[in-house]
Amino acid sequence: MLTDKDIWSYEKARLARVTDEIKTQLDNGLNAVGKYKKEAIDLQKEMWEDVKLTPADLFDLEGATQVWQYQTGIMSQARKYKFSFDKVSRLERMYQSPYFGRIDFLEDGEKTAEQIYIGIYNLITENNREILVYDWRAPISGMFYDYETGLCSYDCPGGTITGQMLLKRQYKIENSDIVYMFDSSLSINDEILREILGKSTDNRMKTIVTSIQREQNTVIRNSEDRILIVDGPAGSGKTSIALHRAAYLLYKYRESIKSDNILIFSPNNVFEDYISNVLPELGEDNILRSTFIGFFGNIFEAKLKIETMNDQMEYILSGYADKTRLRCIEFKSSLQFLTILKKYVQYLETGTGMTFKDLTYNDTVIITGDEIYSLFKEDYSYLSYAKRLEKLRQRLLYLLEQCEDTRVRAAQENEIKETNTDAGDKTLNKKIIEEYESLKIDIIQMTSYDVYTLYMELFQNIELFAQTDDKEEQDDLRTFGKYTVGRLSEDVINYEDAAPVIYLKTALDTLVNTKAIKHVIIDEAQDYTVIQYEIFRKVFEHCKMTILGDVNQSVNGYMNIGSFELIADIFERKHFRSISLTKSYRSSKEIADFCKQLLSSGKHSEQLNRHGSMPKIVRVDKSNLYKRIAGDILRLKNSNNNLIAVICKTATQCEAAYKAISSYVDIKLVSNKNEEYQGGVVIIPSYLAKGLEFDAVLVHSAEEGDYSGEEDSRILYTVCTRALHELYLYCSDSLSDLIGRMDKGYYQEELT
Repeated sequence: MLTDKDIWSYEKARLARVTDEIKTQLDNGLNAVGKYKKEAIDLQKEMWEDVKLTPADLFDLEGATQVWQYQTGIMSQARKYKFSFDKVSRLERMYQSPYFGRIDFLEDGEKTAEQIYIGIYNLITENNREILVYDWRAPISGMFYDYETGLCSYDCPGGTITGQMLLKRQYKIENSDIVYMFDSSLSINDEILREILGKSTDNRMKTIVTSIQREQNTVIRNSEDRILIVDGPAGSGKTSIALHRAAYLLYKYRESIKSDNILIFSPNNVFEDYISNVLPELGEDNILRSTFIGFFGNIFEAKLKIETMNDQMEYILSGYADKTRLRCIEFKSSLQFLTILKKYVQYLETGTGMTFKDLTYNDTVIITGDEIYSLFKEDYSYLSYAKRLEKLRQRLLYLLEQCEDTRVRAAQENEIKETNTDAGDKTLNKKIIEEYESLKIDIIQMTSYDVYTLYMELFQNIELFAQTDDKEEQDDLRTFGKYTVGRLSEDVINYEDAAPVIYLKTALDTLVNTKAIKHVIIDEAQDYTVIQYEIFRKVFEHCKMTILGDVNQSVNGYMNIGSFELIADIFERKHFRSISLTKSYRSSKEIADFCKQLLSSGKHSEQLNRHGSMPKIVRVDKSNLYKRIAGDILRLKNSNNNLIAVICKTATQCEAAYKAISSYVDIKLVSNKNEEYQGGVVIIPSYLAKGLEFDAVLVHSAEEGDYSGEEDSRILYTVCTRALHELYLYCSDSLSDLIGRMDKGYYQEELT
């Protein structure tokens, strides 16, 4: 920490100058906001008083023009108001803490170093002569994150600028006053990180602009690669990086990319809400956010019952799941099944096995079945399956219409010879229309398809597309087919069937219009399957993508990607880059060391050297469990732990625990039926807790009956790595062997 009085005097004077400039611009901005708001209201009032149009006048060109002119003026004032309002919001945020870093950069060929102060936003003097603060996303600001003092460079539109960094300084500024400052080195960086991360967390994710690390900055500022895969351990900041990357893209490409051009896929609604504050804090509008089913779910008919991911997780984790279905889930998430689906789509598109009957009336063949088949397979082969059928329908209806017109004219001419009455004409026309109605119905049925029927037919004949000689595998396929057809016959779409059905729809037809989407972010990437990634590849083929995850945090042992190498293969490794983050910043070293031992294999991350309490294994009588948990919650709250989570494996366990614990302490329930998360003290199931972080985590049951085996180790790892400062695990019976096998020097066992 710097103590030199001359440095402090200079920096305080400089800060005062910046805050004075902010105050001046803030006052001017507030005046502008009031002015533009008043002018917009006055203009609207003037329009209604001046124009005084009746509804009929709106169809008159002169009256409509008057209204349009007023509306154009009102919209112009509204844009000015929004621009001023946004600027005021940014200035208000800056006033308390205008910047957090400084670098002195001596560009090659120059004699004087430039002082670059770095904050969340740009600040330029009102006369536009001096940049007082650079936005953290500016090209020159990137050196603050990437370099220590010495040789450095940055890329800008004009090329690469090289030089020397003579000074790198970090500040903590609160209430427009410098709390402390450091001339930075790597160890001091860690010291600041420890100070930031040692605090209590909040119920919404915060920005990390003051503490972005070099490996994180590499991901945030990457703009060359179309597909960027980021593999990082729990606590490495993947989600924060993803959102700061979105903010960076909005800054760098502000002329071509807006907030509604970026879409992030989140695992659940709890997570969507949790990340909702980051971009507004960075001065950007929120990007589009959706779950996988939320985005693609509009293809499903209203009559169908679609199982949610949460309901599937409850089923899997309950301990009562049918083994046939578990094997079926695993199969439907596999590369083998994706291969089968692709063969099936090819089978459908080539028309193999497809037959069309002759379109015939009164023994006259309008078009033969072979000719119809030829149109589908050859003439319309450039179209998708669905568009081919649509084009075929148009063609057949046209031929039928031509034939119908000929029949009507011939019949009318014949009728005129016999009777020349209007009544006769009407009766004849009605008869002919009825004659052809059944043929029209045949055409519509012949050229229609139902994706659920096609999916069901796949499982009725799945052995044909699997092409395996293995008898055991054939038996499995028949079992999977029978089970799936049974569920589909009941109008039920299991969650594991949702993605394959969506895949069929995307392969056979245009599913959704995604032209407005330019960048897609896929968070918690480990929990998507190869089929879902194939959907992403096809639907967003024109987009850049950032894909972030950690295979060690796969909470669903039957539906996951398994390896990020598979993702690379799906995207054919074109314009592709993979970056591995190596350091975890969330948990204390004691908690991190404990969590590492839960994993039997896999690479272990570096850990920020921030020390805290040992994880505690609390052995307690089952009759006293909830009272003990409630007591620990109160003690933790009294120790300034603001966010506390009791994490159960399932929502069913959460409901039982909530009823008992809520009689002792104030606590909220987050479950698969209520995904609202407001912070404080919560009870939450394991699969909804992923991606979140808490000051203290209390694992409701660390019993062997709840966590055993390789798949459960990843769930328990995910649960325990939610904790920043305190980790308690409760046991009333037999402690999970995943913990029992550990070196007991890493945790404190508390007997009660």
